[in-house]
Amino acid sequence: MFDLMGETSPMPQSITITMAQMLGLYRAGRRDFSHLDFQDAWMGGVELLGINLSQANLVSANLSQAKLEGAQLCGCNLWRANLEDADLTEVNLARAVLIRADLSRVRLSRADLRCSDLRLATLHQGVLRGADLRDANLSYADLRDADLTGADLRGADLTSANLRGANLAIAHLDGAHLDRAWLDSADPLPAG
Repeated sequence: MFDLMGETSPMPQSITITMAQMLGLYRAGRRDFSHLDFQDAWMGGVELLGINLSQANLVSANLSQAKLEGAQLCGCNLWRANLEDADLTEVNLARAVLIRADLSRVRLSRADLRCSDLRLATLHQGVLRGADLRDANLSYADLRDADLTGADLRGADLTSANLRGANLAIAHLDGAHLDRAWLDSADPLPAG
C-alpha cells in the first residue's frame, strides 16, 4: 500500500494507472509520477506544472501544446514524442532520450538538456534561450530559425545539424562539434 497523496514516496513501478487516474491524482495534489509507463499516451494541451515524470516511458506520447513548466523529465524516454508548441520552460530534461521527437515551436527557455539525446529531433522555430545543452547530442537535428540566444552548447554534438536562420547570439559553443552543420543558406561547414 502507498500514500496516494504523499509527496515523498514515488509511485511504485508495479502500479499501472490510466491517464485519467494520473490526471485525477495530479488535481488532488500528487506530483510524483516517475518511472511509470505512458507510452503512446495522449496528453495534448494538458497543464501539468511541476510534475515529476523522471525516468518515465513517454515513447510516441502526444504532448503537443502541453504546459509543463518546471517539470522534472530527467531520464525520460521521449523517443518520437510530439511536443509541438509545448511550454517546457525551466524543465529538467537532463539525460532524456528525444530521438526523432517533434519539438517544433517548443519553449525550452532555461531548460536543462545536459547529456540529452536529440538526434534527428525537430526543433524548428524552438525557443531555447539560456537552455543548458552541454554535451547533448543534436546530430542531424533540425534547428532552423531556433532561438538559441545565450544557450550553453559546450561539448554538444551538432554534426550535420541544420542551424539555418538560428539565433546563436551569446551562445557558448566551446568544444561543440559543428562538422557539416548548416549555419546559413550556404554549404555546410566542412568536417574537421
